[in-house]
Amino acid sequence: MPLNKTLQRLLKTIDPKKGIFMTGTDTDVGKTWVGCQIIKELQQQGHDIAPRKPVESGWNDEITQTDAWKLASAANKQQQLAVICPNRFKAPLSPRRAAQLEGCHVSLAQLKRQCLDTVTSEQILYVEGAGGFYSPLCEDGLNVDLCEALDLPIILVAEDKLGCINHVLLTVAVIKQRGLRLLCILLNQRQANKTQQDNLHDLREYLPDEVILPAT
Repeated sequence: MPLNKTLQRLLKTIDPKKGIFMTGTDTDVGKTWVGCQIIKELQQQGHDIAPRKPVESGWNDEITQTDAWKLASAANKQQQLAVICPNRFKAPLSPRRAAQLEGCHVSLAQLKRQCLDTVTSEQILYVEGAGGFYSPLCEDGLNVDLCEALDLPIILVAEDKLGCINHVLLTVAVIKQRGLRLLCILLNQRQANKTQQDNLHDLREYLPDEVILPAT
């Protein structure tokens, strides 16, 4: 399913020197699916993408089912999987807790270094967090802390369902509080809307200065 045409135009404005930090209002909102489409669109625009999923928990032995593999495949960089996702943990928990269960120590400084490792000035850095924007990512940081450390503009994905307005408004408040740049908010409709809700319309009323779009 193709990306929203307004989003396609928006992606043309991305500064290759800045890149993208992909985050969500929660886990399982479709960050990776949307991210793969964005990576493919940027490639069609002539960019070389350096995808990073610096830490992934719930790592699946069926490697093609992992988020990191999907991002690597979208960028045609499957052979770089160890660089794209250097920290992999079995337990389907927050990365911080999953790492602790395996006796591993992952720091914010380590994740920042791994995200930037081998990225060239000709590439767009794409970094995808884990879980929601305030989810624990490592021993000393949340997703928001890594985003701030990398100084990347944000694409925020929310599942277009009942309750997403609350999650989006809370996350946007955090982004503004931290002084970070929100590139856009994408509503990902994963199932048919059988109610009278119109989250897109309502969010645009609450956040008139933000770019809010359907993902497709």
